[in-house]
Amino acid sequence: MQSPALAQIYEALGEEGLKKARWQERMRVWSQVAQLVWTALYALLWVPTGWAAALRDALGGSGALPSLLFVLVFMLLLIPFNLPLGWYFGYRKEQVLGTNRQSLAGWLVDQFKQGLIGALLLGLFFWAVYLVFRAWPGGWWLALLAVVALLMVGLYLVQPLLIRAQFKAEPLEDEALIARLKALFERAGFPFGGVGVLRAGEKTARGNAMLSPKGGKLEVLVFDTLLDEVGPEGLEFVVAHELGHRAHKDWPWMLGLFGLLFALGIVLAHAVLVWTAGRWGLAGPGDVATLPLLYLVLAFWMTLAQVVSNAFMRAREYAADRYALELVPNLPAFESTFVALAKQNLADPEPPEWVEFWLHNHPSIARRLEAARRAVRPG
Repeated sequence: MQSPALAQIYEALGEEGLKKARWQERMRVWSQVAQLVWTALYALLWVPTGWAAALRDALGGSGALPSLLFVLVFMLLLIPFNLPLGWYFGYRKEQVLGTNRQSLAGWLVDQFKQGLIGALLLGLFFWAVYLVFRAWPGGWWLALLAVVALLMVGLYLVQPLLIRAQFKAEPLEDEALIARLKALFERAGFPFGGVGVLRAGEKTARGNAMLSPKGGKLEVLVFDTLLDEVGPEGLEFVVAHELGHRAHKDWPWMLGLFGLLFALGIVLAHAVLVWTAGRWGLAGPGDVATLPLLYLVLAFWMTLAQVVSNAFMRAREYAADRYALELVPNLPAFESTFVALAKQNLADPEPPEWVEFWLHNHPSIARRLEAARRAVRPG
């Protein structure tokens, strides 16, 4: 029997909204497939053609500085190469769904800004990997763990920068809502760092909220679109859910798991790079010209490995929901928030199980509503 809240979601979406939500799920699957094909094409443009070996030689070989230059060229060229795919599964998809409010020029600027940050961070990581391969050809795996740990810390620290680079922020002026959220933080035992409203409505109709470190405290960053849609009670639940992740230390665990999977991907790639010695002008793992193949192996591995990381995160989402309901024991408000979020983000309440298993790091809305109802009214 369908729960009243789930019935409200279907009613809020309507026939047209549900059609778009299900189309969005199909696009999610095709995006994954297309990204792998696109990455393979990029690697093929570099390796069998001899371009990778030629660029390595032109830059001066596989020394520390030439390797850094090679990695940066490879990563920076990836930005324009990925634009067609990003446009189709990003900009165009949002246009079809009706959630885009950004011009194509503005979207391109955002893509280049985020692409540059990502290229520099991952570029430095890959450079360090090749330094490790050359410095410790027999025991590189131990040093690799340290390099991967630094990458995970970098990914954690760069998230607020990416958000601020994409959306302008301004302080929340609603004193009553600020007091409400501050009291929520006090009940949870976390230092309150204020509320920043991200002017996301200039670019998207979607809603979101997150917690960001701010000088030893936690700042609430909320899309203006979400404020308009869920109201004070809904925002309180969203923030309580995020506090649940903090209370359970989910992000360190998630980064640790992701880092372990990433390191395993490098180990797998290393075996492939050993095989390349003597082929296409390559000289094995210590040769920076093998980077296109390392990147390709990692892309395929992480696509498979996300089944593990997504399963972990779905479990943590249930736990964060239970935490939120304990902190704010108001099931009707919890359910009405999901109704608003589903409508705003065009979320399919019950996606195909195999899609949820493979691609979703959050449980479906139907499962979350049922789990919340069982938690509040066991049996």
